[in-house]
Amino acid sequence: MAAVAVPEMEDLRAPQMMCFQCEQTNAGKGCTTTGVCKKSPQTSGLQDLTILHALRLCQLAHAEGGAEPAVRDLVLEPLFATLTNVNFDDARFERYLKDLAAQISTLEDRLKTSGQEVPVAPKALPAKLPETKQELLAAAEPAGLLARSGEVANEDLFGVIEMCAYGLKGTCAYFYHAEHLLAGDAAYGEAERTEVYKEIFRLGNYLAEVNGSAAKENALGVALGECLAVGALNLKVMKMLDSAHTTLLGTPTPVEVSQEQPEGPAILVSGHDLAVLYRLLQQAEKQKINVYTHGEMLPAHSYPNLKKFENLKGHFGTHWGNQQKEFRHFPGVILMTSNCMMPPVGKYRDRIWTSGPVGFDKIPQVEDDFSALIQQALEFKDPVPVPRSGVIPHRKLQVGFGHAAVLGVADKVVEAIQSGALKHVFVIGGCDGTENSRSYFTDLAADTPQDSIILTLGCGKFRLNGHDHGTLAGLPRLLDVGQCNDAYGAVVIATKLAEALKCTVHDLPLHFAVSWFEQKAVAVLLTLLHLNLKNIRLGPALPGFITPNVLKVLNEKFGLKPARLHEEDVDLAEMLKGE
Repeated sequence: MAAVAVPEMEDLRAPQMMCFQCEQTNAGKGCTTTGVCKKSPQTSGLQDLTILHALRLCQLAHAEGGAEPAVRDLVLEPLFATLTNVNFDDARFERYLKDLAAQISTLEDRLKTSGQEVPVAPKALPAKLPETKQELLAAAEPAGLLARSGEVANEDLFGVIEMCAYGLKGTCAYFYHAEHLLAGDAAYGEAERTEVYKEIFRLGNYLAEVNGSAAKENALGVALGECLAVGALNLKVMKMLDSAHTTLLGTPTPVEVSQEQPEGPAILVSGHDLAVLYRLLQQAEKQKINVYTHGEMLPAHSYPNLKKFENLKGHFGTHWGNQQKEFRHFPGVILMTSNCMMPPVGKYRDRIWTSGPVGFDKIPQVEDDFSALIQQALEFKDPVPVPRSGVIPHRKLQVGFGHAAVLGVADKVVEAIQSGALKHVFVIGGCDGTENSRSYFTDLAADTPQDSIILTLGCGKFRLNGHDHGTLAGLPRLLDVGQCNDAYGAVVIATKLAEALKCTVHDLPLHFAVSWFEQKAVAVLLTLLHLNLKNIRLGPALPGFITPNVLKVLNEKFGLKPARLHEEDVDLAEMLKGE
């Protein structure tokens, strides 16, 4: 009897997985078999290898002192794609790796030809990119968390290095949005753009050099300093993104958004990318297709140049973490932009599309031409209409309280502070997730005193905006500043109020409760620390990459502390005392 052929064991091999870049990571320590996000060890390994190649490209661009658009794009999009719940498509990462390896070779040759010194590559970087997926996965192991942490051999230092890397990834995601808005060139100039890229390359060079290297003297202090440098860069990038948004889409104004039942033909747009929504509305308008927003696309309704489209209707559903149960009930086609994406399930898998860095295996990708997606929306027939009353909360949502809107009534706010009618300003929001422990932020907002206002932003708003918090000084007490992409708005509001009151931001009765989930939120946290804002509550769980020793340092320097789950009243009492 002939032997039965079996696959080589190496064909079935996956890299040893370890990932703790997001809040939902297993037991708060790390995912080691499959990500809680459903990322496979193979995808995780390809992402580790992609990050390392992107950092090598930063090294070479930094050494050369400049970079053409191809280099810039190959840093931003691949790093964005490695954020949590952005891209699960192995084939995409294989393409990124081939493009990165080719550009790395080009820059290395160019440096050699010009007589410049070629920086030493990270230890884990393969000398030549393997050609098969099997070989790629084998090469990914040295690029992974476990191998690199063993080389650094200091868990405190390694955690801070990773925090710096995650913050840089978040900043690159924000800058990707700014660069891909149609008005990018009009919103900011080439000199400002070049300055940002140079700092991205410098930080990438630092991470490439320090990854896999044994700890040097004062390495922890240097790493913490580079984290604050990421925060400073992110502040600059968020300002540019804010400028790009308003240049293309106009200045947001307060508006009530309907959550009525969608009518077809219809397209639902989720994620964050307002430029993609703008282009889709232009094309769908001609076909009289209704377009609805989901998740962090809610603030779209406050932009004048989006509101002008009659086919932009209401909002459907809540935050990204509920998409698997909400998308299945949407009577139309779905477009997922940027992040956050969950693995599509059967009820809607055949009618979801992706755009930009977001992706999933065998899900069609669309960029500037939405005709195929639009055609599917026109042909879609809801096979089994189901009651949707439990999916759509029938209430109006108030959005559009960006910095321009709030500062437009700054005199009232300042007067309220000076008279004592307004005693506290809370910033409660950020990235949302699926855990029940995130009710901390809902409960904290509900407990805030009536002589306070609440600024909320990001998908964390969905923990708050179903509740009536009343009014103060002619404004709703709950002010939706916008997307997580609009975090700069909260900084502007605080800065301008301080100027009007002739004090510093640190003198304001300002309190932060930040919900975090993925690496954009890490970038925002580093920006808050760069601004030296104190006593931030972070939750629901602390990052797995922040060790007890590092937390002690951050607490001593910035007052950073974990949110007390189920004891928000204790946190609130301390906040009201300025602690």
